Formats: sequence, structure tokens, C-alpha cells
Amino acid sequence: MTPPDPTLSSKPDVYRFLRRALFQLRWVTLSVLLLITLMTPTTSSVGLPTWALVVLFAGYNLLTDVLRMRVPGPPRSLATGAILDLPVAGLLYFLAGEPGGPLFVLFFLAVDFAAAILTLRGTLLYIAVIAVIATTIDLLHRMWSLTPMDIRLLGARLLMLGLVGAGMAIVTRRLLMEQEDARTVRHEADRLEELERLRAQFVANVSHDLRTPLTATRAALGMLETHARERLLLDELELLEAARRNTEHLSLQIDDLLAHNQIEVGTLHLEHAMIDLRAVVLGVMPAVHPLIHEKGQVLELDLPDPLPLTGDPGRLGHLVVNLLANAHRHTQAGSRIVIAGRIKAGEIQLSVSDNGPGIPTAELENIFKRFHHLTSADSSSGLGLAIARAIVEMHEGRIWAESQLGQGATFWVALPHATSGAPE
Repeated sequence: MTPPDPTLSSKPDVYRFLRRALFQLRWVTLSVLLLITLMTPTTSSVGLPTWALVVLFAGYNLLTDVLRMRVPGPPRSLATGAILDLPVAGLLYFLAGEPGGPLFVLFFLAVDFAAAILTLRGTLLYIAVIAVIATTIDLLHRMWSLTPMDIRLLGARLLMLGLVGAGMAIVTRRLLMEQEDARTVRHEADRLEELERLRAQFVANVSHDLRTPLTATRAALGMLETHARERLLLDELELLEAARRNTEHLSLQIDDLLAHNQIEVGTLHLEHAMIDLRAVVLGVMPAVHPLIHEKGQVLELDLPDPLPLTGDPGRLGHLVVNLLANAHRHTQAGSRIVIAGRIKAGEIQLSVSDNGPGIPTAELENIFKRFHHLTSADSSSGLGLAIARAIVEMHEGRIWAESQLGQGATFWVALPHATSGAPE
């Protein structure tokens, strides 16, 4: 007899599942078979009632189950059980003396057991051996003389036996393939998770490493402008101003990179405090003024009243900078940008408007997706508005855009007012 399917040895989960399934299938089938033989009692060729032969097979199964539980082993032990089923089932079928009778079901149980354990080639060989045994027993009981009807019935039984065995073999192989696929997917997911962890760690390290020299560069440029501005020539002043603008550009890029990384790995946290959003806006003006002056744009503030809320001033400052940087980037030189704030309907509403080219209606939601660009000429990171939305949602607020082509765009932020259920 061929050995068991070697793939079962490397898949203990499938092996355990098959043992439980085969155990349940056998005992349910034997219970039904015992009930049938009790309801329609017949006497075997050796004088025993047919139900007694079913009990004998049940006793044999009980003995083998106990031995397997006491001596757990690899699939080879199940293959040994499949081999033992052949003579036991054949002997009891012969003793029943009823060709095609209820005890023919014992062959189905043996085939199911073998098909789940053996290779496909081994299963086909096993079915062929059973076909020879069943045919020989039927010939013996019919005195080696089968009528055409006997031959048709025997052929039908053997065909059903083959179909059951092949079906069980196919289901088992499908189960093995699906578990292998699941294992492959799980390994790939683990690999991607590890790569994502390394990427996040790399981004965090690079952002930190870049921030330190950038801070020193910004401080050095500030000192140079303070102490040597009057001694510098016009072209040297322009060079100094360009260096400041590029420093601010780089600072914004690093802030976005670090914030996006923290959002992705779930480590972006808020430090809540009672703040005035108007003061937050005024506080970030020095960071955006170099960008605004770069294109000769005009930035207007319309913040007549305090805007009290509970939130993280650093993150909200990052939000304002990203909205202003977005307006600066997508509007032409000399354009007008207005940032306004009001308390309305229990919310603090902040808006950033421009008179640029506007945004297509179909893109008003897409622009908040990370890495999304309206045109191929856009050289930005594509993270600014995605980060802005994440910050707003962490403050239990809303953000959206309104625009018509050729008439500019307005970005709205609505945050809970300090007296209307702001986050704790």
C-alpha cells in the first residue's frame, strides 16, 4: 500500500482536523447503520444478526480510536488504520451473506478514511483493491453466477464507491491547498508588517536627523540677517532670503513626513489644552511669510475675535501651515490669500481662501487623499491635506473644500467650540 500523503506531516492543523472529522463521520454513520439493521433485522450467514456485525465493527473502531489517543502519531498511523479497515470490512461483509446489503456501507467508510490520508494515487489503488474484494465476495455468495441485474447493481455500487473516494480525495487536497495559500498570505503579511515597521523607524530616524541640522541652519541664518544685514550687498541679501525660504520649505517637508509617519503607525497623539485658535494662527505666521513673499502673494487675516477651543496648539499650527502652504503652492504669483475665523452654530469655523485657478468639482474629495496630485506638474509630497484632515478628525472636527474653476478655492475647518463639547 502506498504511504500517506507527505504534505499532512507538515500541516498538523489539517491532520488534527481530519482526525476529528473522520472520527465523527464514522460514529455517526455506524449509529445510523445500527439503527437500520435493528429496524429491519436479518440473520447473517453465520447465524448472527446483522446488527451484531455492525456492533463488532464499532468495537473495532473503538479499539483503534483508543490506541490512537494513547499513542498519538503522525499521519502514518492513520494510514495503518486505513489498511486494517480492508480485511475487517471485507470479513464482516462476507459474514453478512447479503450482497449489496447494509454492511456494504463499511467499504464507503474505509474509502473515505483512506482518501483523506493517502495520496491520490494511493486512494485509487485502495478503491481498486476494495472493488476486487467486494466483487469476489458477491461472486462467492452468488455461486460464481451473477445475473445481468446483479452485475448492474454491483457496478453501480462500485461506481458510487469510486466517486465517494475521489470526492473525498479532492476535498482533502483542496483543504491542503487552501491552508498553504493561507500560510503564504500570512507570511507575506508578516513580511510586509516588518517592512512597514522598518520604514516607519527609518522615516522617524531620518526626520529627527534632518531636524537637528535644520534648526541650526535656521538659527545661523537668523543671526546672519540680524547682525550683518546692513553690510550685505543686494544680491547677497537675495541669496540670504532664498536660503531662508528653502529652509522653511525643508522644515515643512520634514514636519509633514514625520506627521504622516506617526499617523500611519498610530503614534500621533494630541496634547489638549484650552487655547485661542487666533493666537495659534498668528504664531505660525513667521513660518509662512517667507513662502508668501517668495511669489509676491498677499496674505490677509480676518480674525476679529478670540476663537477658544480645547486642542493641541502644535498640531493645529501644523494644520494652519499646511492649508496656507497649499494655497501658496497652487495659486499664481501676486494672488491673494485670506484666512478668516468665526464662531458659528456652536463651532469654530476657520477658512483659507484664495483667488487661484480653482479645483474641479470631481477632485474636491480626492485632494484629501495622501499622495494625490491635481496635475503631473505638482512637485509637492501630496501629504499636506491628508495630514490636515487627520489632525482635524483627531479634534472631532470636519474639513472640506469648496471651489469653482477660475474662481479660487476655500478650505473650511469646523472645530468644536470650547463651550460645546470640545474633546477632553
